[in-house]
Amino acid sequence: MGVRWSAWWRVDRTDLLWLLALTLVAGFLRFASPVFPDLLSRPLSSAPISAWGIGHSYQDPKVQGVGLPNAIAPDAPFVFDETYFANDAQADLQGKDYFDPEPPLSKLIIAIGIKIFGFNSFGWRVMSGLFGTALVPLMYLLARQLLSVRFFAVVAGVLTGFDGMMFVQSRIGMIDIFPIVLVVLSYLLFHLHLNADTRRRQRLTIVLAAIMLGLAMGAKWISLAAYGTVIVLLVYRVAWKLTRYDRRTAAVVILSLAFLPVIFYGLTYTRYLTIAHSLTNFAAPALSFAPLHLDLGRAWQELAEFHRQTWLYHINLKADHIFYSPWWSWPALFRPVVYYYQSQDLGADPSTGSNLVAEIFNLGNPAIWWAAVVALLSLIVIQLREGIAFLRLRLSGARDEAAALAGRNYPVFFILLAFFAAWLPFSRVPRGLFLYHMFGGLPFMILAVALVLTRLRRLRFTVPFGAFDLRLSGWAPAYAYLAMVMAFFLYFYPLWTGLPLTSDAVNGHIWFAFVKPLPNWCLCYWTSPG
Repeated sequence: MGVRWSAWWRVDRTDLLWLLALTLVAGFLRFASPVFPDLLSRPLSSAPISAWGIGHSYQDPKVQGVGLPNAIAPDAPFVFDETYFANDAQADLQGKDYFDPEPPLSKLIIAIGIKIFGFNSFGWRVMSGLFGTALVPLMYLLARQLLSVRFFAVVAGVLTGFDGMMFVQSRIGMIDIFPIVLVVLSYLLFHLHLNADTRRRQRLTIVLAAIMLGLAMGAKWISLAAYGTVIVLLVYRVAWKLTRYDRRTAAVVILSLAFLPVIFYGLTYTRYLTIAHSLTNFAAPALSFAPLHLDLGRAWQELAEFHRQTWLYHINLKADHIFYSPWWSWPALFRPVVYYYQSQDLGADPSTGSNLVAEIFNLGNPAIWWAAVVALLSLIVIQLREGIAFLRLRLSGARDEAAALAGRNYPVFFILLAFFAAWLPFSRVPRGLFLYHMFGGLPFMILAVALVLTRLRRLRFTVPFGAFDLRLSGWAPAYAYLAMVMAFFLYFYPLWTGLPLTSDAVNGHIWFAFVKPLPNWCLCYWTSPG
C-alpha cells in the first residue's frame, strides 16, 4: 500500500485549481482565436468582441488568387501543410493509397476529428487544438515530478500556454503537435515510475511509459530521441542508486523498454496494412478484418518498403526553399516560416484607409526563446560545476554524498539531456530544415527557463545604498518576466492568428526583417539588419 495518489502525483487542491485555470485559458486561446475587439471597424453595428475560432477560413480558395481550388476539401480553407496532412487523413478514412514520408499515427489522429466533424477546417484542426491544450497541464505535471516546487510547475504551464510556436502548431492540421504531446506524456509516466513508492506502481508506469514511447515514434520519428533519453536516464539513476529495483521489477523494466515501444510502433501501421499500396503493388492488402486475414510476409514487405522509401526521401530531398534555416540558428528564432498570407478581400483600415493584410508565422515567443538560450547556458554551467563537485566526492570516497548531489542535480541533467537529444541530431540531417524542427526541443527550453526562474525567485541579496542597505529578492524580476512573456504574446498575437492589419503594422511586428511580396505569397525573414 503506497502513499495516496495525490501525494505520488504531487497534486493537491491548489495544483488542481492551477491546472484547471491554465487549461481553460489555453483551450480558450486555441479554440476561440482569433479574438479581437470589433468596436473600431463596426461601431454599434455588431458585438464588441469577435471570435473567429479554430475553423476560420484562412486561405479560402473562393477568393480569387488566394487559394488553390479543390487542393484539399472543395471550397475549404487551408494553412500551409494542411493541404497534405488533411488529405492524407481523409485518405486513411476512405482506405485510399497515398505516400507520406512520416509514420501514420498523427494522420490517424487528425482523421478522428474529420470523422466526427467532417472534412472541413474545423474537422482537421480540432485534434491539434485538443492535444495542444492538453500539453499545458502535462507540462505542469511533468514539472511537479521533476521538482517539488509549485512555482516551477506554474511557470512551465504559463510558458507552454503563451509560446507562439506552441500556440500556432496547436491550431492547424499539421502533425507536429502530436509527437510532442506523446513525448511529454512519456516523460511524465517515466518520472512517475521513478518516484513510485510501490513495486506495482513501478511496473505499471514503466509499461505505460514504454507504450507511449512507441506511440510517439508512430507519430513522428523525432520521438526516437525521447526513447534514447529514457534509456540513458535509467542507466544513470540505477548506476548512482537513485532508483532501485527488485529482480521481478527489473525484468519488467527491461522487457518493457526492449519490446513494447517496437510493438506499439508497429501497431500504429495497422490501418496502413489494410490498404493496398503502389509502393509494393500487391493485388490485395496484407491485413483484412472481414474476413480476417493477415499475410505476415506481405506485411513485412509493405513495412520494409515504406521505411526504405521514407528514408530515401529524407536523405535525398534537395529542393530549395526560401524558409530553410540551419539547425544551429533555431534557438535564436532565425527565419520563422510564413504559414499563411492574404492581401485580398480583407477590407480597409477604418482610420487610415489602407488595405488590410493577414499573415501567420510559426514564430516562437521571443521572450521565451531568447531567455531559453540564457537559461540553457546557465544550466550547462551548473551541470559542469556540480559535475566537478561530484567527481571530487567520488575520488574522496564519499559515495553517499556524491549520490545525494546527483539526486539534487537530476532536474538539470534531465533538461539538458532531453533538450540536446531532441536538437543535436538535426545537425546530421542532410535535407533542408525549418525552424519548426526545433519544436521537439521546445518543452525542455521552457523547463530550462522555468528552472532558472525558480532559482532566481529564491535569491535574497543586499545592495549597499549610501547609509542604508537595500534588501532585494528575486521574486520581482521573476514575476516581471512572466508579465513580459504575456505582453509579447499580445504583441505578436496578430501574426499567430492571421488578424488583418495594415502592411505598416505587420512590418512593425517583424523585427529586423524585410518583406518582399510575390504572387500569392509573402517571403519574410527573421534576420540581422545586415
